[in-house]
Amino acid sequence: MVKKIRVGVLTGGASAERDISLATGAQIAASLDPRRFEVVLLDPLAFMARNPEITAEQRAEAQRLITGGARLKPDHQLPRGLEKQIESASRALVPATRVMANADPIDVVLIALHGTWGEDGRIQGLLDTIGVPYTGSGVLASALAMDKEVAKQVLAAAGLDVPRGVVVRGTSKADLDAARAIGLPAFVKPVGSGSSVGASIVKTQSELAPAIEAGLPYDERVLVEEQIRGRELTVPVIGNDDLTALPVIEILTKRAFFDYSAKYDAGESEEVCPAEIPPDVAKRAQDLALRAHRALHCRGMSRLDLMWSNDRMVALEVNTIPGMTANSLLPKAARAAGIEFGDLLARFVDWALEDARRRAR
Repeated sequence: MVKKIRVGVLTGGASAERDISLATGAQIAASLDPRRFEVVLLDPLAFMARNPEITAEQRAEAQRLITGGARLKPDHQLPRGLEKQIESASRALVPATRVMANADPIDVVLIALHGTWGEDGRIQGLLDTIGVPYTGSGVLASALAMDKEVAKQVLAAAGLDVPRGVVVRGTSKADLDAARAIGLPAFVKPVGSGSSVGASIVKTQSELAPAIEAGLPYDERVLVEEQIRGRELTVPVIGNDDLTALPVIEILTKRAFFDYSAKYDAGESEEVCPAEIPPDVAKRAQDLALRAHRALHCRGMSRLDLMWSNDRMVALEVNTIPGMTANSLLPKAARAAGIEFGDLLARFVDWALEDARRRAR
């Protein structure tokens, strides 16, 4: 009998995107082929019981997680349509410190974390240190892509068109003067957060300072950019050495922009895949996604968000761990390319193990 691959799905964590991560973890656990994989949901919050950068409540919950206590209950409304998945994952969580125990080893980690502590290179560095293979990009690409300020510099150096913008650290006169110079309307977002958490569109001068203040709880730096008007596109890329740009998706949202609710609440947006755009435009978008993936040294997967406006095709940001819920974009593009979700996940695991074998030679 062939031994099953033991996959630890890292889910939950301490970021503002914990709920979405739990929903992602639940769907992944239900979709990996049980004939080939044994799956356990691991919460990396267990690593953080003494971390002063998270709240006292989160540190206490981390300690309870280690000792088998109760799970942290959300004090806010969960994304519509994902409540059962989030609750199911919460009940199944075990401490991620288990990946360090020889008595209960994990063959490979599938990272289903988003935002700080999961997508920014820190958990990747920990897994590298303890020698556990994991899916997706390594420390460098994860850190580069998560830092929107640095990522823009890298993408611009690679020849991609990026929005004009400025980074501010507060609402001093100098900060506001620099932000106003970008012009209105402007898009304001934390430098190191994901899922549009803390992001907003500013249409009047009076809205600028409150928008910056709304982003500061999530990062000490806030990016103020020109708002690019046009059609919103996104292009996933998968693979290790042999890369595939998946079909282009167009995002049509009922909200002011593709914010947290539009991303995760059922019915708040429509994703057209493949996008109904000219073939040459689709090819251009896919080429840019491949260039962005390579420029940031991504591995396994990424997704480039773009705005197409007349002759301009502007790179907004790169996601190294795109969402994997039922309402997520990468799985939809993969299905359009003939790759079912379970097969997609298996490919991510295989690529992670392939990378590990190559490094061990």
